Amino acid sequence: MTRYALLLRGVNVGTKNSLPMAELREMLSKLGCVDVKTYVQSGNAVFTTKLGAAALTKAIEDALARFMGRPIATTLRTLKQLQAVVDGNPFADVATNPSYLCVTFLSHAPTKAELSSLHDQDWTPELFEVAGKEIYTWYPNGQGRSPLAVALGKLSLRGTATTRNWNTVLKVLALLGEG
Repeated sequence: MTRYALLLRGVNVGTKNSLPMAELREMLSKLGCVDVKTYVQSGNAVFTTKLGAAALTKAIEDALARFMGRPIATTLRTLKQLQAVVDGNPFADVATNPSYLCVTFLSHAPTKAELSSLHDQDWTPELFEVAGKEIYTWYPNGQGRSPLAVALGKLSLRGTATTRNWNTVLKVLALLGEG
């Protein structure tokens, strides 16, 4: 049995993307997941399952596509993986507001070519750092008008990507640890 965090991209954003968290919990339970908990309405869930990551991802994506009528990008992290993300925070000394510190979770480690547009510019005072399948970003003035956030959103990356602020990352980690 493995405990996972599931991070969905693009749900409950706009009127055509509604996924009630009760429906997500039921969907995961029908796939054999137990101790399912969700956090906020943006598609964060934690659960325990016997399924391996590949089979689990396919089962979840198939169920979500049936329910939503379109593909939904999914990202999974184990407790150990998410703890490593928190422990590896490169901006712990400068990030004074956790809601302005974000992590973009990727399904594949990005290549240098995929990230070239980020490396070609000075984003000061904003910061980013890539660590494996995560991109940490620090937006000292918030994400709302951030040129780095816009550039990050335009990257052409393989697989899936979804971003969470640090408060959410910590809450999901805590929920994972409760299992």
